[in-house]
Amino acid sequence: MRLLFVCTGNTCRSPMAQGLAKLYFSNKVEVVSAGINAFETEPVSSNAQKVLWEKGIDISEHRAVRCSKELIEGADFIFTMTKAQESYLSCTYPQYKDKIRCLGYLSGDKEVPDPWGGSIETYRRCAIEMEKMLGKIAQELQGTE
Repeated sequence: MRLLFVCTGNTCRSPMAQGLAKLYFSNKVEVVSAGINAFETEPVSSNAQKVLWEKGIDISEHRAVRCSKELIEGADFIFTMTKAQESYLSCTYPQYKDKIRCLGYLSGDKEVPDPWGGSIETYRRCAIEMEKMLGKIAQELQGTE
């Protein structure tokens, strides 16, 4: 199974979700991330790195990747950070809309707020919210690995 996490720039939320997902899914699940408006090879934000490092996850080697048709096609499930991103991808790739969901779809349709430019505490809150959402998704996908 392959999961794709998508945000805007692929330097904060989606790489954090990618790293955190490794806590919830077995090695049989491939986890990747991309950004709708990513600048290719841009490094992950330093606060995102720090927050995940506190959890024992190293994302320092991550570089931004632009979301592409190939990534969408190759993913079994695609999770966006906002409903607007979900809508954009569903309109751009209508043939794949059934596998595109906002990360918070099992958490009262919550969105993941963009921590970009925020304090380390803002990033910590973002990670905590994502962990809750990922836990619910992992429970739902259990047995599909």
